[in-house]
Formats: sequence, structure tokens, C-alpha cells
Amino acid sequence: MSEQAFGVFVLAMVPLGWAFYVLPTIIAFKHHHPNRWLIMAVNVFLGGTGIGWAVALVWAFKAALRTEQADGSHGGESGLNLFVNDVQRVRLIGAGSESPATGSNETGTRVTPGTAVLELERLGQLRDGGHLSDTEFASLKAAVLQRLR
Repeated sequence: MSEQAFGVFVLAMVPLGWAFYVLPTIIAFKHHHPNRWLIMAVNVFLGGTGIGWAVALVWAFKAALRTEQADGSHGGESGLNLFVNDVQRVRLIGAGSESPATGSNETGTRVTPGTAVLELERLGQLRDGGHLSDTEFASLKAAVLQRLR
């Protein structure tokens, strides 16, 4: 093999080698793994050991265990799903409550049919995602329909 061919071969192998090295990170981000940033840290800082790379790869393929219980442990059997249990508290603003953005009472505010449809679709997505119970959905739906022009 000539020196020029060898140089081209090396230049082609460097990006492929780098892509192979960060493969666990690529997989974790592609699958939206809850611990993708930790997987990236393990991959980048400990991946050169080989063991760190293998751990990051296995971890990237590991799915987060999510139970059906609202207050159940979603940490997984391995305990490596560190951020799956992080709960973001939100305040549900229903009919008659004060809007934090505007500071106004939304009860008297009229909505157009287009806005009402968007609001009802959003409420449906929240119910389908398990964030609203059927009774909460029915109450909020009635409030939106009451404000319809």
C-alpha cells in the first residue's frame, strides 16, 4: 500500500472510529433515554477504558422502567434510571381561576371556535397521557365550552 493510500485510509478511519467511540451517546440521544447526559459523560470520560464504553452502551439500550402506579417507583430494577422519578410540579388552571400569565380571571373571557378546538385537543392529550382524570377533563371541557362565543 502506498503512503498516499495509507493516508486516505487513516483519514477515512478517524471519523468512523470517533463515531464508533460515541455510539452509546448517539443511541441514548436517539432513543431519548432519561439518563442520556449521564450516559454521554460515562461514554466520553470513561469510554477509553473499554469497560466504561461497554457500560455506556448497555445503559443506552436499557429502557427506563415505568410502572402504571402514579406514585410508584419508576427508577428501574437496576437503579440506573436516576432522573425518571423527577416529577415536575405544575398547577392546573381551571375555570374561574386566576391566570398567572395575565393575572386576570378567565371565567368571563370568550374564545373563538378555533381556539376552543385547540384547547379541547390539548386537554384530550393531557387526559390520554394520564395527566388528567376523566372528571377533571369533563370539568375543564365544560369550562371551555362555556367560554365559547
